[in-house]
Amino acid sequence: MISSQGRKTARTVTLKLDWWRSINSGITVDSSLERKQSSFLGRASERHSTHQGHSDKARAGGPSNSRFRAQLDRRRRDGEGVQKKHLLQPYDLSIQLKRLCSEGDLDGAIERLKSTPRDAQNTAVWNTMISECLSAERYQLSYDLFIDMKRRGFSPNNITFSTMLNGISLIKDWPKYSKQLQNAHSLYESYLKHLESVKFHEADNLKELSLQPFVAYIQILGDAGDYNKIFDVYFAMDQEGPLAPDRFVFTAMFKAISARQKRSRLLLATDAASDAKHVWMQMEKVMQRNPDFVLDPGLIATAIRALTRGSPNDQTFAFTIIHDQLGLSKPGEDMPKRLSNNLNAWTLDATLQLCNSMQKHRLAVHFMRQVMDKINWDKVWMRYLIDAHHIHKLLRAYAGLASLGSLNESNEALEALEWSIRNDAIYHLPKLTPTAQSYHLALMTCCRSADWPTAVRVYELMTGVEASQFEPGGNRSPTVRKRSEGKNLPTDVETMSFLLRTALAANNVTHIQHAMWLADFACVDALLSDTHTAAFYRSKLASSVTEATKRLQDAGAFTQEQEKTWSSYRSLARQVLKSTKGSPTPGVEEERLGNIRKLVEMDNYVAFEMASRSTKSRT
Repeated sequence: MISSQGRKTARTVTLKLDWWRSINSGITVDSSLERKQSSFLGRASERHSTHQGHSDKARAGGPSNSRFRAQLDRRRRDGEGVQKKHLLQPYDLSIQLKRLCSEGDLDGAIERLKSTPRDAQNTAVWNTMISECLSAERYQLSYDLFIDMKRRGFSPNNITFSTMLNGISLIKDWPKYSKQLQNAHSLYESYLKHLESVKFHEADNLKELSLQPFVAYIQILGDAGDYNKIFDVYFAMDQEGPLAPDRFVFTAMFKAISARQKRSRLLLATDAASDAKHVWMQMEKVMQRNPDFVLDPGLIATAIRALTRGSPNDQTFAFTIIHDQLGLSKPGEDMPKRLSNNLNAWTLDATLQLCNSMQKHRLAVHFMRQVMDKINWDKVWMRYLIDAHHIHKLLRAYAGLASLGSLNESNEALEALEWSIRNDAIYHLPKLTPTAQSYHLALMTCCRSADWPTAVRVYELMTGVEASQFEPGGNRSPTVRKRSEGKNLPTDVETMSFLLRTALAANNVTHIQHAMWLADFACVDALLSDTHTAAFYRSKLASSVTEATKRLQDAGAFTQEQEKTWSSYRSLARQVLKSTKGSPTPGVEEERLGNIRKLVEMDNYVAFEMASRSTKSRT
């Protein structure tokens, strides 16, 4: 049997041998661990030496311990065995710069960047600092950093140019930033040189062959009004390969054309639309050469909007896009079994806007009904296809048809509102909830149709007021239904103006009495005195109150108490008419939404243009 002291001695020798091997193999050991191991080995060696009777070697630690301690001291002097100092890495420097910028110390962050060792910097760090400057709208400072990073030997990459041009594209008031426009031109030229270098040295580096700088630069040119250069950029691009124009490039071009139309609504609008048609045809050529090119709803929507303000021929071309890409058919055309994948909220909104702009309101209703009938409510994504904006355009189409003398449009408008309310309640779709504008458009339709009963029903849906409780000669005020928060909208000047105008248009004394009963309940005097509301509708309400009280007075359909109250209304209305004289007319009221003669002239123009082109092609 091995004695207990023998086992301790064997364990001590084993620890010493393992420690010596770790030193010779170059393993780094923490200094605190060295002290603990050395202390343990020393004590174990002393106990072993005492047991053997060699006290002098135990005090000296033995020859083996002496060699071990000498080796350890030598490694400590050389800096080994001690944890080295952590060097600053580019990632850590980027975090420091972001923290300084978030604290508002942008200049301090730049000073920190420039004062750090070059080993801690790289292109990504400089890109981070440039991005922070652009976020702070320090455009010239960001460009100065771009120049400085090149001087220090850091080559800009695709992300650098994308960051710079995307940041500059956020500028909207370009007359105040003419120098930044020059910087954008310089960045674009530098990026072209960068691409040439990548093609020559790293032809397979697709990450650097990016179209994002082109997209941002086209947006800058569009916002700055340099439209001719947009086409110079386009025709200078590769027509095949990774740098061929993609959907984002064409979307930027269509948006630039739409921006041009907003700036020049008169002479150049048709030219801009013709440019949009030309861009679409160029895109079709690119699609033929690049099978991977895929249209997306955003691109289609911007193209339709760019064509909307053009000539009737260009607008007809937009309907071709709607049919081919969205699957919406005109009356008499074959109707697809299901909706196109390209049909979403954007493309549907652009389609309805085109129809109303061309005053083809019946077509807008037809398209909207196609979509409403084919929505599969079990599919969650289809529930968000229609929202309040689309309902507004549908109601505007109904108002346009009503202005042309079409019948039953007010009932159709009421059904559209009820459809929105019903599906919002079932599927909880806040974006489908009718707004005050929705109800106002429906009331406008009722007013143009002189449909008082439907107007009362719309008013009840809007406010929760039980407006149908009216009894001629009665004094009872209407009650208000309790509904969930936000469902009962307040009665405003515009609402009461439409109600009174509808009653007057119906030319029925009972309806006028009913309207004045609601006006009393809504405190019409407070509405007339509210100077924060639109002057046009205050004027319309004042004239309607004056006309309504006059007709009731002529018919003798009022009591003495009502006469006293309404007399004060008339006095206040006269003051309002004086103060609001000459007030501007809102666009929705100003456009009487065309007439049949104008629509016929437009159709004849389109037919003539198509016949002319057909004749030219044959000759």
